[in-house]
Amino acid sequence: MKALILGNRLGIVESKATYPVKITSLFLNQLFDMNLNFSSRMKFSFRDGGTLRLKDHLTHADLQLAFILFRCCNAYGYIDLTNRKALYRRLENEFESPISEGQFYAALEKFSHHQLILSEESADGDIRHRLNYFMNEKTNKIGHYVLFHPFVFTKVFHELTLAEKKLIISAYAQASGSSKKIITRNLKQVDKTFRHAQFSGLLSFLHKSQKSHISDILNNLAQLLLPVETKTNAKLLDSVQLVKGKNGYKAELKFNSEFLIPVVNKDQQKYYNPLDACSLYPKFFSFLKREADFYGIGELFSDQHLSNRLVKRLRPVSVRLIRHAFHDLMEYVKEKGILPRNPEYMIKHSIEDKFNTILDKVITKVGADEFVRYPETREELVKERKWSFSQAALKSKLGIKKIRIRMEQTIKSLNRSYPVLPWDVSDYGAGPTTYQYQELRKFLDIDSIKREALIEKVDPFYYGDLEYNALLAIRNTNPKVVEDWIRGELPKLPRLPGKRLLPYNFRLENLVFSN
Repeated sequence: MKALILGNRLGIVESKATYPVKITSLFLNQLFDMNLNFSSRMKFSFRDGGTLRLKDHLTHADLQLAFILFRCCNAYGYIDLTNRKALYRRLENEFESPISEGQFYAALEKFSHHQLILSEESADGDIRHRLNYFMNEKTNKIGHYVLFHPFVFTKVFHELTLAEKKLIISAYAQASGSSKKIITRNLKQVDKTFRHAQFSGLLSFLHKSQKSHISDILNNLAQLLLPVETKTNAKLLDSVQLVKGKNGYKAELKFNSEFLIPVVNKDQQKYYNPLDACSLYPKFFSFLKREADFYGIGELFSDQHLSNRLVKRLRPVSVRLIRHAFHDLMEYVKEKGILPRNPEYMIKHSIEDKFNTILDKVITKVGADEFVRYPETREELVKERKWSFSQAALKSKLGIKKIRIRMEQTIKSLNRSYPVLPWDVSDYGAGPTTYQYQELRKFLDIDSIKREALIEKVDPFYYGDLEYNALLAIRNTNPKVVEDWIRGELPKLPRLPGKRLLPYNFRLENLVFSN
């Protein structure tokens, strides 16, 4: 694996090793191709009024960013850029001589300009980012990759010139872990058939104008010592020379086998170390730990995997609901003496119950009951409609206050578009052609009951449920008793002034949570 304890924060503060980093050859090609339009001298700034920087110029910062992006992405090339500061903190931990924060943000913006990082919308509507040139589109697997030895994170490597770094990275990638391979690069590309900048000839690739410049670079690399093991240095190259060939001068490099890492399909997790939720949202994580300690359930965050899941789940939830869930968990611990086997499920269930209770009060307060349940009238179906609305409210990740404001605005608009019209007898209960109506008419004066409900402006939703229960009752109860019961229940039912001619496919959640 060739993990090293380096003089970075990872080694000094956390006493952890720095592992090799995996980068795809395709990505390196595109990274170096950034220089193909160098002569254009185009500039950009990652914020208005900021420092102008060359768009097509590869820098030291770009190389560090490339390594840390591949360290922090997952096995499919996706990387969480929700909190870019967290990514920079990871860079500071891994490199012995990290670039400045300003250089980091500029390089990140440059990568977006060159489409090395792509943005896309996920199924749940969130924006996520992935590294371009990571997956092989034909096989849907990671493309050909190289495992870079941890020396790329050292101070010694950082202090090399940009030309020296580019040559090492390019040649190391071409070696692809093979200790027998001798890397050959012409100083000039005679036939001009190269596809990528790194194979355009060393003079062009390294932005040098004379053979002596390349000779100086090779002489420096021949003496270069880098850590091959913890506290052990060795020469990076076994041999390096500038020789004259058939098409002019060329450089020949052979890497020390101790620095080369063959590609193997084991310990894959060591190559990727994606940013977890606790790293992305450290302040929120600290808040959750404080609240858990206050409620006497601090051990909840002793497990890192559970902590990450809770941070992801609770981040869009209001403080009020979080405290309610923690209070319920505290009561459970007081009664049972131990945390539940699945505390995450209990927290989720507690939050949803409390959220639905508050949401029901908001629905009643803004007068949205008839819109939420539409077009259903049966109790069990109305429950399904209310559940669908509450689920949409939860997925919207909006707080109760914002939901109330949106609902008030939507209800005002609906009241203007769909004014209240008077009820008609046909709105009450089952229609004349239905089995229910025909059965009730045999035993009850159902038409008279409907007219009475119309005069009283009883809500047809509640009346329909009453009529359905009457149908069930007449099978084993005296019809006279059933009729008296219906007439006695009518005054108790809620009133509704009239009806609205809403489309049958109308769903309130589609309006309230559309954006």
